Amino acid sequence: MHSLCVKVPKKDAEKTRRYLAKLGVLADMKIKKYGEYVLIPVKERIDGFELCEDDFEEKKRGKKIGSFDIVGDIAILKYKEGVDYISLAEGLIREHKNIKKVAVDYGVSGFERIRNLRLIIGEGFETIHKEFGIRLKVDISRVYFSPRLATERWRILEKVKDGEIIFDMFSGCGPFSILIAKYRRVKIFACDINPHAIYYLIENIKMNKVKGIIPLLGDARAMATSIRADRIIMNLPHSSFNFLDSALKAANKGAYIHYYEILPRENEKEIEIVELAENLGYKIEILEKRRVHPYSPSKDMFSFLIHLI
Repeated sequence: MHSLCVKVPKKDAEKTRRYLAKLGVLADMKIKKYGEYVLIPVKERIDGFELCEDDFEEKKRGKKIGSFDIVGDIAILKYKEGVDYISLAEGLIREHKNIKKVAVDYGVSGFERIRNLRLIIGEGFETIHKEFGIRLKVDISRVYFSPRLATERWRILEKVKDGEIIFDMFSGCGPFSILIAKYRRVKIFACDINPHAIYYLIENIKMNKVKGIIPLLGDARAMATSIRADRIIMNLPHSSFNFLDSALKAANKGAYIHYYEILPRENEKEIEIVELAENLGYKIEILEKRRVHPYSPSKDMFSFLIHLI
């Protein structure tokens, strides 16, 4: 079967396979050798890797597990009607030694983006997730967290310079803020309206021994009136546009806004963003528009890098 794949040197193959498994993007096909390299089949494009295409042999399994996320030691399966989740959960536990719990996700709801979860195996939804040298404690039934944005978080970190003032408008348990504070000397206003998110953010600040993060419990619009930032992170992809005016007010001249939104695959959202800014009296330029990852058969998550001129 033909598939997109990640091409890595043999010495990095197992480390890369484990990382791609955590992201939940491994295709259900056998890995193959290619000279001094290994080809790992994946379901979607992954930033930061050399990609190619090739033919692969399908894995022989009685039941297909399909796509799933791994947060810490918890595997999260998307709900589909008629699926034997107990058998799938037992299969995951057998195949992945790092998985201790398996949960079914019935969808995200509410302004706080909470997953509706049911545990199939294991007890409790609290776990510790590791990525890029940081540890994140989170209860996935109370705080939304996406392991699929790990590469995106690193991408933003690489743009940040020491001394910046950053406004993380929808911080959750702090994956963006903790990572940036770990590797840069910055001041970060990390805001969330969910009190459980702020609780875990504070726990993660202590656990990672990072400095410069100021946790803020409340609505990002209200917080934006008293903050002036050089860089703003807007990771609320279903509602970001409703907060863009507040982000612009909080942005210093020359600031950068990392804006995320779920959009149809073909869209001209950048025109709408520029028009909104101009109507509010701001001059901006869109430096970058990128597809981050698929969301549904017709929609993707997009990232826009907005620069205030």
